[in-house]
Amino acid sequence: MLLSNRAADRPLRLDWRPLAAALCIGILSPFVAISDETSDSTTMLITDFTGTSPNLGWRVVNDNVMGGRSDGDFAIVDKELRFTGRTNTRGGGFSSIRSQRLALNLSAFAGLRVRVRADGRRYTWRLTTDARVYGRQVSYWADFETTAGEWQDIDIAFSDFIPQFRGRLLDGPTLDTSNIQGMGLMIYDKLDGPFDLQLASVHAFAEPFSIQALRWDKRVLIVNAASANSEALQQQLMAIDATAQQFNERDMVLVTLVTDNKSKAGARDLNASDVDALRRSLSIDRGEFAVRLVGKDGSVKLTANEPVATDELYALIDKMPMRRREMQDD
Repeated sequence: MLLSNRAADRPLRLDWRPLAAALCIGILSPFVAISDETSDSTTMLITDFTGTSPNLGWRVVNDNVMGGRSDGDFAIVDKELRFTGRTNTRGGGFSSIRSQRLALNLSAFAGLRVRVRADGRRYTWRLTTDARVYGRQVSYWADFETTAGEWQDIDIAFSDFIPQFRGRLLDGPTLDTSNIQGMGLMIYDKLDGPFDLQLASVHAFAEPFSIQALRWDKRVLIVNAASANSEALQQQLMAIDATAQQFNERDMVLVTLVTDNKSKAGARDLNASDVDALRRSLSIDRGEFAVRLVGKDGSVKLTANEPVATDELYALIDKMPMRRREMQDD
């Protein structure tokens, strides 16, 4: 059956429980949460066709709107969206489906991951924001290739989206991922003939966590323990909690690596690969208690195998040249 459309003039707000801070270290953002279906906070379900995720209100837009001769349509079959038709380059040469108006902040993510099975032709994902040129809406296109007959998880980075106006390339504006107002799937590969694509899901994905991404912005305190019930871990966390203001004043982020429980960087849940990579880079054994302080320059400033007194920790930071300049600027 076909998905039904909601009122076109009313934006669909993908209003899951707010959890976006998991992908913005130290910053709380009131937008979408990670779907319960995902295994970690590096991906977020935007839509699938199982009936449990938001209906994006898809509609068909073919090149007949500009005098073309292509045909295309979609249907929801066996929990998949099937986009089929035939392109004819004697005219516009495209067929597309587009969502209803959205209100979606994806600024904490790096791109979109689409799960598709198609026919080997090249397809295009389309995004819109409130960007306008000469009063007309700008769209952003990113192409992706498919392999005939194979299910593929294809990552489309936001940096690959190019601004377009009626198929013409523009110099800007750049894509504002905090204000996604529409999505679409299109075929416009300048070829004639039938097309057939099955879409199972659309996720947003984040880059793997990296301390180096925080370089020159944050000081990172890493605390590792085998168990969430570790006495040393609890002692260290209580000391930090009791001095939260001093901790935050020094632009610090707390990373906890726990073998038998969730590991976190600020409010972000870390997956197993993130945790393993951090431990390797800092020479930490998964079963030991360990503390590491990484400065804003990315180098390790403190190594300990027992809880560190916060007055000693802050005194060490306050002696650092960068911190002394910060205090003078304040």
